[in-house]
Formats: sequence, structure tokens, C-alpha cells
Amino acid sequence: MHRYFITGTDTDVGKTRLAASLAMALRDRGFEPTIIKLVQTGATEHTRGDAQRAGDLTGLRHLELARFWKAADPWSAALAEGMPPVHAEDLKLVLDRIEGPIVVEGSGGIAVPLNRTQTFADIAKLAQLQAVIAVGLRLGCINHTLLTVSELQDREVPVAGAVLIERWNPTESDFRKDVSRAIAERTKILGVLTHEVDERKSIEDGAKLFE
Repeated sequence: MHRYFITGTDTDVGKTRLAASLAMALRDRGFEPTIIKLVQTGATEHTRGDAQRAGDLTGLRHLELARFWKAADPWSAALAEGMPPVHAEDLKLVLDRIEGPIVVEGSGGIAVPLNRTQTFADIAKLAQLQAVIAVGLRLGCINHTLLTVSELQDREVPVAGAVLIERWNPTESDFRKDVSRAIAERTKILGVLTHEVDERKSIEDGAKLFE
């Protein structure tokens, strides 16, 4: 069963595009995946969330399991609204009811807290998801990636690999080579998602990484 968890080296590194790319690749293989955002933060009731954006770009089913208006980690966002925090066990119950492949997007990185005692690593492990790491190509990303890999391995979450993403602007080839060399010692490099303003073209290019 194809059950993937998209995590990142930071917030705003290209996780949504990567989730859409992987979902499109599964669709091209004849599957009917569902794109899922576990917790959408920083969004009002009428704001288009990450799952909806990925669904609109791919034409695939999409779900959002929780939403908070404050742009913060899910625990802080829930507290700001006076709402009970999200728990990994509840998220797992929803994921287990979804038929077919799922591409699940986290918020920020793998150690971002859901509540006082749980992080996104807990839901990835409980739901038996395989992690794909979105690496935003900028200074510091090697450290962030290796820390992410270590956390996933410590929590016994399988790692499919990492995708290097030119999220903000094109990068020098020497920089990409340096990042790839360092990361490849710890996890597989699945490819590079090059800088592209057109989101639809970007995810079409990204889908080819998973062929």
C-alpha cells in the first residue's frame, strides 16, 4: 500500500508541491490517491488550504483534518483558539478509513508539536507512513535534513528519500552537488525540483521524479 508522509526541513520549503507531485505520479500509474493535510494553520475559514491547492492542481481528492487561524505549530495554534490540541491517535483513525493510496502533508518539520507530548513523528509512525523529505535548498539545509533523517530513524519511521527543492530561486550546481553529497550518506536523493513559478508545470516536473 502506498502511504506517504511529506515532511520538510522547515516551513515554506515546497511540501505542498512535493505532495502534489507524488500524488500525480501515483495517478499516472493508475492509482487514485487522496492528498491529505493533517493540520492547516494560519488559515481562516474561507482561506484555501494546502490540501485544496494540491487538489486543485492535480484534480485529485483532498482532505484537511484540522484547521486553526494562527500561523504557528498546531499545539500553539489550538491553544490560541481555546481548542483542544490535535492527537496522533485521532488522526490515525481518520487515515485508516481512507481507501487507496494516501499522500499526507505535515506542517513545518517532523519535530513540530501536535500537543504537549506528541509531534508529527508520532502520527507518521502510528499510521505506518513512509516519509519523503522536502529539502528547501538554502544555507543550513544540510544540517536540517540530517537532523530530520535522524529523528525519523530514531522514531522508526521509514524514509523513502529526499527531494531537493529550489523553492525560492535557482541555485548553483556546485551548491546542489554539495548538498546532495552530504545528504546521500544518510538517505536516498530522489531528485531535484527546479525553480518554477508556474505551480502546475512544477508538479508535472516533480511527478517525473517518481517514475
